[in-house]
Amino acid sequence: MNVKKRIKVGVIGVGIQGERHLRAYLENPLVEKVADADIVTAKLRTVSQLYGVESVYASYSEMFENEELDLVSVATPDFAHKPPTIEALRRGVNVVVEKPLATTVSDAEDMIKEAEKRELLLFINFFNRWSPPFALTKERIEKGELGDVVYAYIRLSDTIYVPTKMLSWASKTNVVYFLMSHTADLVRWFFSDEVVRVRAWGSKEILKKVGIDTFDYVVAVLEFRKGGKAVLESAWILPESMPCVVDFKLELIGSKGAINVDARSQGIEVLSQKYEYPRYLVASDIHGRFFGSVKESLNHVVECIIYGKEPLVKPIDGLMNVKVLCAIVKSLETGNEVQLT
Repeated sequence: MNVKKRIKVGVIGVGIQGERHLRAYLENPLVEKVADADIVTAKLRTVSQLYGVESVYASYSEMFENEELDLVSVATPDFAHKPPTIEALRRGVNVVVEKPLATTVSDAEDMIKEAEKRELLLFINFFNRWSPPFALTKERIEKGELGDVVYAYIRLSDTIYVPTKMLSWASKTNVVYFLMSHTADLVRWFFSDEVVRVRAWGSKEILKKVGIDTFDYVVAVLEFRKGGKAVLESAWILPESMPCVVDFKLELIGSKGAINVDARSQGIEVLSQKYEYPRYLVASDIHGRFFGSVKESLNHVVECIIYGKEPLVKPIDGLMNVKVLCAIVKSLETGNEVQLT
Protein backbone atom coordinates (compact mmCIF):
# COMPACT_ATOMS: atom_id res chain seq x y z
CA MET A 1 0.00 0.00 0.00
CA ASN A 2 1.28 3.46 -0.90
CA VAL A 3 1.51 5.68 2.17
CA LYS A 4 0.66 9.31 1.56
CA LYS A 5 2.86 11.85 3.28
CA ARG A 6 0.12 14.47 3.67
CA ILE A 7 -3.63 14.56 3.08
CA LYS A 8 -6.28 17.05 1.99
CA VAL A 9 -9.19 17.62 4.34
CA GLY A 10 -12.59 19.31 4.21
CA VAL A 11 -14.87 20.47 7.03
CA ILE A 12 -18.64 20.60 6.58
CA GLY A 13 -20.26 22.94 9.09
CA VAL A 14 -18.15 25.59 10.83
CA GLY A 15 -20.17 26.10 13.98
CA ILE A 16 -18.52 25.69 17.39
CA GLN A 17 -17.42 22.09 16.87
CA GLY A 18 -16.70 22.47 13.16
CA GLU A 19 -14.42 25.41 13.91
CA ARG A 20 -12.52 23.16 16.32
CA HIS A 21 -12.10 20.55 13.58
CA LEU A 22 -10.81 23.26 11.26
CA ARG A 23 -8.23 24.41 13.79
CA ALA A 24 -7.06 20.88 14.54
CA TYR A 25 -6.46 20.11 10.87
CA LEU A 26 -4.76 23.44 10.17
CA GLU A 27 -2.22 22.75 12.92
CA ASN A 28 -1.57 19.16 11.86
CA PRO A 29 1.69 18.87 9.84
CA LEU A 30 0.30 15.77 8.11
CA VAL A 31 -2.50 17.84 6.54
CA GLU A 32 -1.60 19.53 3.26
CA LYS A 33 -4.76 21.54 2.64
CA VAL A 34 -8.04 22.35 4.37
CA ALA A 35 -11.28 23.45 2.71
CA ASP A 36 -14.58 24.28 4.40
CA ALA A 37 -18.28 24.52 3.60
CA ASP A 38 -21.38 25.84 5.37
CA ILE A 39 -24.80 27.03 4.26
CA VAL A 40 -24.60 29.93 6.77
CA THR A 41 -22.48 32.18 4.57
CA ALA A 42 -21.82 34.91 7.15
CA LYS A 43 -20.42 32.42 9.65
CA LEU A 44 -18.48 30.65 6.91
CA ARG A 45 -16.88 33.89 5.76
CA THR A 46 -15.95 34.97 9.29
CA VAL A 47 -14.39 31.66 10.32
CA SER A 48 -12.58 31.15 7.01
CA GLN A 49 -11.05 34.62 7.11
CA LEU A 50 -10.04 34.18 10.76
CA TYR A 51 -7.97 31.09 9.97
CA GLY A 52 -6.89 31.94 6.46
CA VAL A 53 -8.87 29.21 4.68
CA GLU A 54 -8.93 30.02 0.98
CA SER A 55 -11.05 27.14 -0.37
CA VAL A 56 -14.49 28.16 0.86
CA TYR A 57 -17.84 26.80 -0.35
CA ALA A 58 -21.52 27.54 0.30
CA SER A 59 -22.40 23.86 -0.26
CA TYR A 60 -20.55 20.63 0.43
CA SER A 61 -21.49 19.29 -3.00
CA GLU A 62 -19.64 22.19 -4.59
CA MET A 63 -16.66 21.48 -2.36
CA PHE A 64 -16.59 17.83 -3.46
CA GLU A 65 -16.81 18.90 -7.13
CA ASN A 66 -13.79 21.20 -6.83
CA GLU A 67 -11.53 19.54 -4.28
CA GLU A 68 -9.78 16.16 -4.29
CA LEU A 69 -10.20 15.33 -0.61
CA ASP A 70 -8.88 12.40 1.39
CA LEU A 71 -10.97 13.11 4.51
CA VAL A 72 -13.95 15.22 5.45
CA SER A 73 -15.39 16.16 8.85
CA VAL A 74 -19.18 16.31 9.11
CA ALA A 75 -19.96 18.78 11.91
CA THR A 76 -23.56 19.59 11.02
CA PRO A 77 -26.41 19.46 13.60
CA ASP A 78 -27.27 16.08 15.18
CA PHE A 79 -30.11 15.31 12.76
CA ALA A 80 -28.21 16.34 9.59
CA HIS A 81 -25.29 13.92 9.48
CA LYS A 82 -26.49 11.39 6.92
CA PRO A 83 -26.70 13.33 3.60
CA PRO A 84 -23.15 14.80 3.64
CA THR A 85 -21.70 11.54 4.97
CA ILE A 86 -23.30 9.44 2.24
CA GLU A 87 -22.24 11.87 -0.48
CA ALA A 88 -18.66 11.98 0.80
CA LEU A 89 -18.42 8.19 0.91
CA ARG A 90 -19.88 7.83 -2.59
CA ARG A 91 -17.19 10.22 -3.82
CA GLY A 92 -14.49 8.06 -2.23
CA VAL A 93 -13.74 10.32 0.75
CA ASN A 94 -13.10 9.05 4.29
CA VAL A 95 -15.42 10.60 6.90
CA VAL A 96 -15.29 11.83 10.48
CA VAL A 97 -18.81 12.36 11.88
CA GLU A 98 -19.56 14.30 15.02
CA LYS A 99 -21.51 12.34 17.63
CA PRO A 100 -24.09 10.93 17.43
CA LEU A 101 -23.55 9.11 14.15
CA ALA A 102 -27.28 9.57 13.43
CA THR A 103 -30.59 10.03 15.21
CA THR A 104 -32.20 6.87 13.80
CA VAL A 105 -30.84 3.34 13.69
CA SER A 106 -31.70 2.97 9.98
CA ASP A 107 -29.70 6.08 9.08
CA ALA A 108 -26.71 4.83 11.08
CA GLU A 109 -26.90 1.44 9.37
CA ASP A 110 -27.09 3.06 5.92
CA MET A 111 -23.98 5.14 6.62
CA ILE A 112 -22.02 2.14 7.86
CA LYS A 113 -23.06 -0.02 4.91
CA GLU A 114 -21.92 2.68 2.49
CA ALA A 115 -18.53 2.96 4.21
CA GLU A 116 -18.08 -0.82 4.22
CA LYS A 117 -19.06 -1.09 0.55
CA ARG A 118 -16.49 1.58 -0.39
CA GLU A 119 -13.87 0.27 2.08
CA LEU A 120 -13.53 3.74 3.56
CA LEU A 121 -12.99 4.97 7.10
CA LEU A 122 -16.07 6.11 9.01
CA PHE A 123 -15.01 7.54 12.37
CA ILE A 124 -17.40 8.86 15.01
CA ASN A 125 -15.78 11.65 16.99
CA PHE A 126 -16.18 10.34 20.54
CA PHE A 127 -13.43 12.71 21.61
CA ASN A 128 -13.96 12.14 25.33
CA ARG A 129 -12.06 8.87 24.88
CA TRP A 130 -9.01 11.14 24.47
CA SER A 131 -9.81 13.33 27.48
CA PRO A 132 -7.13 12.48 30.10
CA PRO A 133 -9.46 11.71 33.06
CA PHE A 134 -11.55 9.28 31.03
CA ALA A 135 -8.61 7.79 29.12
CA LEU A 136 -6.87 7.13 32.46
CA THR A 137 -10.06 5.57 33.83
CA LYS A 138 -10.16 3.14 30.90
CA GLU A 139 -6.46 2.36 31.39
CA ARG A 140 -6.95 1.50 35.09
CA ILE A 141 -9.91 -0.72 34.16
CA GLU A 142 -7.89 -2.57 31.53
CA LYS A 143 -5.05 -3.10 34.02
CA GLY A 144 -7.53 -4.89 36.29
CA GLU A 145 -7.11 -2.43 39.16
CA LEU A 146 -10.88 -2.02 39.62
CA GLY A 147 -11.85 -5.63 38.98
CA ASP A 148 -15.17 -6.06 37.17
CA VAL A 149 -17.03 -2.81 36.54
CA VAL A 150 -20.45 -3.21 38.12
CA TYR A 151 -21.93 0.30 38.37
CA ALA A 152 -21.48 3.78 36.97
CA TYR A 153 -23.19 7.10 37.49
CA ILE A 154 -22.34 9.75 34.94
CA ARG A 155 -23.74 13.26 34.68
CA LEU A 156 -23.25 15.55 31.71
CA SER A 157 -25.39 18.68 31.83
CA ASP A 158 -25.38 22.18 30.34
CA THR A 159 -26.65 25.54 31.43
CA ILE A 160 -29.77 26.90 29.80
CA TYR A 161 -27.52 29.08 27.65
CA VAL A 162 -26.94 26.12 25.31
CA PRO A 163 -30.53 25.40 24.14
CA THR A 164 -31.71 29.03 24.31
CA LYS A 165 -28.73 30.99 22.95
CA MET A 166 -25.95 28.75 21.63
CA LEU A 167 -28.02 26.40 19.43
CA SER A 168 -30.58 27.62 16.92
CA TRP A 169 -31.80 24.04 16.45
CA ALA A 170 -32.33 22.84 20.05
CA SER A 171 -36.00 22.04 19.38
CA LYS A 172 -34.90 19.62 16.64
CA THR A 173 -32.81 17.53 19.03
CA ASN A 174 -32.75 16.69 22.75
CA VAL A 175 -30.33 16.06 25.60
CA VAL A 176 -30.26 12.37 24.70
CA TYR A 177 -28.67 12.93 21.29
CA PHE A 178 -26.76 16.09 22.21
CA LEU A 179 -25.32 15.09 25.60
CA MET A 180 -25.99 11.41 26.37
CA SER A 181 -24.30 10.42 23.12
CA HIS A 182 -21.06 11.21 24.99
CA THR A 183 -21.91 9.41 28.21
CA ALA A 184 -23.55 6.35 26.63
CA ASP A 185 -20.35 5.82 24.66
CA LEU A 186 -18.13 6.24 27.72
CA VAL A 187 -20.00 3.70 29.87
CA ARG A 188 -20.12 1.16 27.03
CA TRP A 189 -16.36 1.69 26.63
CA PHE A 190 -15.71 1.31 30.36
CA PHE A 191 -17.92 -1.77 30.77
CA SER A 192 -16.64 -3.42 27.54
CA ASP A 193 -20.17 -4.72 27.22
CA GLU A 194 -23.43 -4.11 25.37
CA VAL A 195 -26.63 -2.59 26.75
CA VAL A 196 -29.61 -4.95 26.73
CA ARG A 197 -32.26 -2.97 28.62
CA VAL A 198 -33.11 0.72 29.07
CA ARG A 199 -35.57 2.69 31.18
CA ALA A 200 -35.71 6.48 31.01
CA TRP A 201 -37.57 9.41 32.54
CA GLY A 202 -37.67 13.07 31.55
CA SER A 203 -39.66 16.28 31.62
CA LYS A 204 -40.70 19.03 29.23
CA GLU A 205 -41.66 22.20 31.06
CA ILE A 206 -39.11 25.00 31.37
CA LEU A 207 -37.86 25.06 27.78
CA LYS A 208 -41.32 24.43 26.36
CA LYS A 209 -42.55 27.60 28.08
CA VAL A 210 -40.04 29.65 26.05
CA GLY A 211 -40.99 27.99 22.77
CA ILE A 212 -38.36 25.23 22.64
CA ASP A 213 -40.19 21.90 22.52
CA THR A 214 -37.57 19.55 23.92
CA PHE A 215 -36.75 17.78 27.18
CA ASP A 216 -35.41 19.83 30.08
CA TYR A 217 -33.69 16.78 31.54
CA VAL A 218 -33.48 13.03 31.09
CA VAL A 219 -32.42 10.26 33.48
CA ALA A 220 -31.76 6.82 32.01
CA VAL A 221 -30.82 3.48 33.57
CA LEU A 222 -28.87 1.14 31.31
CA GLU A 223 -28.50 -2.56 32.06
CA PHE A 224 -25.60 -4.41 30.45
CA ARG A 225 -25.50 -7.99 29.20
CA LYS A 226 -23.24 -9.13 32.07
CA GLY A 227 -25.45 -7.49 34.68
CA GLY A 228 -23.69 -4.16 35.22
CA LYS A 229 -25.77 -1.00 35.43
CA ALA A 230 -25.18 2.65 34.58
CA VAL A 231 -27.23 5.73 35.38
CA LEU A 232 -26.99 8.56 32.86
CA GLU A 233 -28.24 12.02 33.79
CA SER A 234 -28.38 15.02 31.47
CA ALA A 235 -30.11 18.39 31.75
CA TRP A 236 -29.65 21.65 29.92
CA ILE A 237 -31.56 23.99 32.18
CA LEU A 238 -28.85 24.69 34.75
CA PRO A 239 -28.58 28.40 35.65
CA GLU A 240 -26.26 30.60 33.60
CA SER A 241 -24.75 31.80 36.89
CA MET A 242 -22.78 28.54 37.06
CA PRO A 243 -18.99 29.03 36.82
CA CYS A 244 -18.92 27.05 33.56
CA VAL A 245 -21.38 25.98 30.88
CA VAL A 246 -20.84 22.23 31.42
CA ASP A 247 -21.25 20.01 34.49
CA PHE A 248 -19.50 16.65 33.97
CA LYS A 249 -18.98 14.01 36.66
CA LEU A 250 -18.37 10.26 36.79
CA GLU A 251 -18.58 7.76 39.65
CA LEU A 252 -17.52 4.26 38.66
CA ILE A 253 -17.50 1.22 40.95
CA GLY A 254 -15.76 -2.08 40.33
CA SER A 255 -15.45 -5.31 42.31
CA LYS A 256 -11.99 -4.24 43.57
CA GLY A 257 -12.07 -0.43 43.52
CA ALA A 258 -13.67 2.78 42.32
CA ILE A 259 -12.88 5.93 40.35
CA ASN A 260 -14.42 9.39 40.66
CA VAL A 261 -13.91 12.01 37.94
CA ASP A 262 -14.84 15.69 38.23
CA ALA A 263 -14.46 17.21 34.77
CA ARG A 264 -16.30 20.40 35.69
CA SER A 265 -13.70 22.50 37.52
CA GLN A 266 -10.74 20.82 35.76
CA GLY A 267 -8.40 21.96 38.53
CA ILE A 268 -8.60 25.71 37.99
CA GLU A 269 -10.79 28.48 39.37
CA VAL A 270 -10.67 32.11 38.27
CA LEU A 271 -12.02 34.90 40.46
CA SER A 272 -12.01 38.08 38.38
CA GLN A 273 -14.94 39.99 36.90
CA LYS A 274 -16.84 36.76 37.40
CA TYR A 275 -16.22 33.41 39.07
CA GLU A 276 -15.46 30.77 36.46
CA TYR A 277 -13.96 27.38 35.73
CA PRO A 278 -11.97 27.63 32.47
CA ARG A 279 -12.50 24.44 30.46
CA TYR A 280 -9.36 23.35 28.67
CA LEU A 281 -9.62 19.55 28.33
CA VAL A 282 -11.86 19.54 25.25
CA ALA A 283 -10.53 22.56 23.33
CA SER A 284 -8.44 25.55 24.34
CA ASP A 285 -5.47 27.73 23.40
CA ILE A 286 -2.21 27.09 25.23
CA HIS A 287 0.98 28.94 24.25
CA GLY A 288 -0.62 29.98 20.99
CA ARG A 289 -1.55 26.46 19.92
CA PHE A 290 -4.83 24.57 19.80
CA PHE A 291 -5.02 22.02 22.60
CA GLY A 292 -7.43 19.35 23.85
CA SER A 293 -9.16 16.03 23.28
CA VAL A 294 -10.87 17.14 20.05
CA LYS A 295 -7.47 17.80 18.51
CA GLU A 296 -6.06 14.48 19.74
CA SER A 297 -9.03 12.55 18.37
CA LEU A 298 -8.72 14.15 14.92
CA ASN A 299 -4.93 13.76 14.88
CA HIS A 300 -5.56 10.04 15.46
CA VAL A 301 -7.86 9.89 12.42
CA VAL A 302 -5.30 11.57 10.17
CA GLU A 303 -2.60 9.13 11.31
CA CYS A 304 -4.92 6.17 10.69
CA ILE A 305 -5.44 7.27 7.08
CA ILE A 306 -1.79 8.03 6.35
CA TYR A 307 -0.20 5.08 8.13
CA GLY A 308 -2.99 2.51 7.73
CA LYS A 309 -3.57 2.22 11.47
CA GLU A 310 -6.67 0.67 13.01
CA PRO A 311 -8.89 3.45 14.45
CA LEU A 312 -9.73 3.29 18.14
CA VAL A 313 -13.37 4.10 17.36
CA LYS A 314 -15.08 1.68 14.98
CA PRO A 315 -18.37 2.13 13.06
CA ILE A 316 -19.96 -0.47 15.37
CA ASP A 317 -19.29 1.90 18.29
CA GLY A 318 -21.36 4.55 16.54
CA LEU A 319 -24.15 2.12 15.68
CA MET A 320 -24.46 0.70 19.19
CA ASN A 321 -24.43 4.24 20.57
CA VAL A 322 -27.36 5.19 18.30
CA LYS A 323 -29.25 2.03 19.30
CA VAL A 324 -28.93 2.94 22.99
CA LEU A 325 -29.93 6.58 22.39
CA CYS A 326 -32.97 5.58 20.34
CA ALA A 327 -33.97 3.09 23.04
CA ILE A 328 -33.79 5.88 25.63
CA VAL A 329 -35.99 8.11 23.45
CA LYS A 330 -38.46 5.26 22.94
CA SER A 331 -38.63 4.68 26.69
CA LEU A 332 -39.34 8.39 27.20
CA GLU A 333 -42.11 8.30 24.61
CA THR A 334 -43.77 5.10 25.84
CA GLY A 335 -43.06 5.27 29.56
CA ASN A 336 -41.89 1.68 29.42
CA GLU A 337 -38.70 -0.33 29.68
CA VAL A 338 -37.10 -1.00 26.28
CA GLN A 339 -35.23 -4.16 25.35
CA LEU A 340 -32.33 -3.98 22.89
CA THR A 341 -31.61 -6.80 20.50
